[in-house]
Amino acid sequence: MIIRGVYIIKGGAVGAEPQDIIVENGVIADIVPSVSASGEKLYAAAGYIDEHTHGGYGHDYFEATQEAVDAVSKFHLDHGTTSFVATAVATKLEDLDIQIANIRKLKNNFADTIGLHMEGPFISVKKKGAQPEENIKSVFEDSDAEFFRKNRDLIKIVTLCPHVENAAALVKLLTSLGIKAHAGHDDSVEPEIMRTVAEGLDGATHLYCASSGLGRRKGDLTKYLGLNETALICDKLKAEVIADDIHIPGSLFKLILKNKGYRNIMLVSDSLSAAGKPAGYYKLGVDIDIYNNGRVALLKDLSALAGSITPVSEMVRIAVGYGVPLAEAVYMGNESPANHLGLTDRGILDVGKRADICILGADACVKEVYLRGERVVG
Repeated sequence: MIIRGVYIIKGGAVGAEPQDIIVENGVIADIVPSVSASGEKLYAAAGYIDEHTHGGYGHDYFEATQEAVDAVSKFHLDHGTTSFVATAVATKLEDLDIQIANIRKLKNNFADTIGLHMEGPFISVKKKGAQPEENIKSVFEDSDAEFFRKNRDLIKIVTLCPHVENAAALVKLLTSLGIKAHAGHDDSVEPEIMRTVAEGLDGATHLYCASSGLGRRKGDLTKYLGLNETALICDKLKAEVIADDIHIPGSLFKLILKNKGYRNIMLVSDSLSAAGKPAGYYKLGVDIDIYNNGRVALLKDLSALAGSITPVSEMVRIAVGYGVPLAEAVYMGNESPANHLGLTDRGILDVGKRADICILGADACVKEVYLRGERVVG
């Protein structure tokens, strides 16, 4: 299979001349100068990778049924995300263990599920957002470690609050198991955050969304940086950003970008079951009611944001609209998360990599999607 006459986007740059991409057995076998003239200038990039998503097309991934997995993975594939990390809301470990056991039996029929992201339960009640308070744990106990050892093959990321008791020990355990530790849904301050960074924590979950900011602790006159500020100045922390122009408006996106640089930002959808569906009521997890107003997901009582309904590809387009160069916006949607997760077989359009490819117009709109060299969209 050959994709002809496209400009290659990789490494935050666009190739100067059109190329042909030769695919064999689902892998990019060669990239050669093209002799084909094309009317519209088209770009080729590696498929997007979403490291934080709960659902789509009416289902939450952690319903843990084949129907739900197919719906969520098809939503992402239809919008150019070829790999994703399925995300669980704060769940009691014993219940999550059952869900994971069910997930092990299911197949990837559309976009690849490359692992699981636990958003909790070791988070802050004060910054729980849409997370179920009854499942939140304020202390990491030695007995909790076995859950992570048992499921280390599937768990890729754990979002936690550095202020919970024994947070540093939790991060040390996760790091030893090859699991990424992120700070988020937190009421922590810089010294606590940096203690977990010292143990291997290297990410900030959906920055400026249910994350701590500048302030004082009760009875202490010291003014502390929170996660928002710490992540901006700490080079060891990469930032998830929900760039849907609602969770993070343009001016705030530019602030994050100026401080972190595009190579240290991962665009994440944080998409809920309502993504890809008309306005109405849906679920986060298996029992949290949310409302899709057509632009974003809200708590049922409309009191706060619950999550996004916007795929990563649209966030790339939004970033381009803010003035971010196309290749840099694309990098935040594929290479940055691939590098963060340690993926070596995908995330960059190059010889020897999986032929997961998006064909884009100049405005970053997705024209075609290829999964292992097979055209699935367009």
